[in-house]
Amino acid sequence: MGDMAVPARRRASGSFVFFGARFPAVVVWLAGAILVGSCLAAVDLRVGTQSLRHLFLSPDAVAHGQVWRLVTWSFFELSPLGLIFGCLMIMIFGRDLSDVWGPRRFLGAYLTLSILTGVVTTLLGLASLSVRQTAFLTIWPLAEAFIIAWATLFPTRQMLVYFVLPLGGRNLILFTVGCTLVFALLVGFLPFIPHFVAQGLMLVYLREPGIGRLWQRLTLGMRGGGKRRPTHLRAVDRLDREEEPPRWLH
Repeated sequence: MGDMAVPARRRASGSFVFFGARFPAVVVWLAGAILVGSCLAAVDLRVGTQSLRHLFLSPDAVAHGQVWRLVTWSFFELSPLGLIFGCLMIMIFGRDLSDVWGPRRFLGAYLTLSILTGVVTTLLGLASLSVRQTAFLTIWPLAEAFIIAWATLFPTRQMLVYFVLPLGGRNLILFTVGCTLVFALLVGFLPFIPHFVAQGLMLVYLREPGIGRLWQRLTLGMRGGGKRRPTHLRAVDRLDREEEPPRWLH
């Protein structure tokens, strides 16, 4: 049955329950770290110590050796609504992704996607002065990429976008990319470059088997001691055959 068929006892271990729903520990700790870190960063920004400026993804600073920025930029969100809904998206979609990928690979996917998005953005900065001089600090490129991953791995499930529109599978992917494009047209493309990069990287990873295997190695998918799944098998969502697909709220 693949990763989806993990025994219930194993899947329930290392998790937290909120309002009757189970969330893997790695997802809760990731969302909690983003929430607490963002609040502390906002306070630091108001106080004026300016230590937050060393955490932004700045292509110019990365090109000059400040490589830690490739990771730190995706762990902070200074918009209140963006922070709340971004953490909710990571928890809701991360719950299923962590069950499929495992906690180590899930966290590795977040870190790897953050680094690769930062690298591509930095390379774009070499060709564009405006990109090179822009600083990025947001969790939403990663959250949107995880929405795309969820929609791809669970194509029969749906979520209620804005509590009204039921979308899933390819339609949810097109909606996610389309909304990013609309916001970019309204605000400007420059702030949304990491968004498009992260979404594109996730789509490439999910669609290209060779790149997927490379990504799996980078995100700690080769877990020691476990049996490797035969390549001719694929993950199957058992819920699809027994009950109505669950509907998530965006």
